[in-house]
Amino acid sequence: MSEKNNVRPFGFKDKIGYMFGDFGNDFTFILSSSFMLKFYTDVMGIHAAVVGVLMMAARFVDAFTDVAMGQIVDRSKPTKDGKFKPWLRRMCGPVAISSFLVFQSGFANMPYLFKVVWMIVTYILWGSIFYTSINIPYGSMASAISADAKDRASLSTWRSIGSTLAGLVIGVGTPLFAYETVNGNTILSGNRMTIIAGVFSVMAVICYMLCFKLATERVEVPQNNTKFNFGDLMKSLVTNRSLIGIIAAAILLLLVMLTMQGMNAYLFPNFYGNVALNR
Repeated sequence: MSEKNNVRPFGFKDKIGYMFGDFGNDFTFILSSSFMLKFYTDVMGIHAAVVGVLMMAARFVDAFTDVAMGQIVDRSKPTKDGKFKPWLRRMCGPVAISSFLVFQSGFANMPYLFKVVWMIVTYILWGSIFYTSINIPYGSMASAISADAKDRASLSTWRSIGSTLAGLVIGVGTPLFAYETVNGNTILSGNRMTIIAGVFSVMAVICYMLCFKLATERVEVPQNNTKFNFGDLMKSLVTNRSLIGIIAAAILLLLVMLTMQGMNAYLFPNFYGNVALNR
């Protein structure tokens, strides 16, 4: 790999741009992990076990889609904008639209089977396909923005800043508008959640485009033309005990995080009767 010529030096614009990329990711990811379970049980009337099984099954689907997307990105041809940045522009629309479709309260009165199918299709489209197709190249961008290890470390720091800010915005802002009081009970408003999902989807696109505009890929990453053997990959997944342990730990950690985030949406309005405590 070599540094591209005639490009501006690594600087603050790259850090801010990369931060906005994670901000865009979390506008849909944190919203889904924190409020999807509550939305589908309380608004759509789907049993919590059905939603939970879907969220767990999706993590196993991710194990395959993540690998597939990694191969697609690795084998893509670099453009004038780089190898990874173009995926932000290509996929920001699909990930935003699919996230918005997850929270459609207008279907609350539809037949139960329709709602379950709608939930499965939209959640898999958003999380396992479109979110994966933008998160993987975004994560790989750091290696192409600069070849300097210190620069990459600073990008990691600014990515964490973006994640923290997104958590504050969504964690504080969403409960303020998503809940309403009906007959003395604090409930999640389906209509408001649909509006919030739409606003966050638009904000996600804006953040992705800011990342695209501000960050610059300087390191040339060539197209990988080596033959890919899916059978060998699956064999290594089954026989490599260390890799199996890492994958299992990652899945369990993510499931625990999703469960904890999802439970907050029940704990504060249902037990404490005050969504403000969630902030």
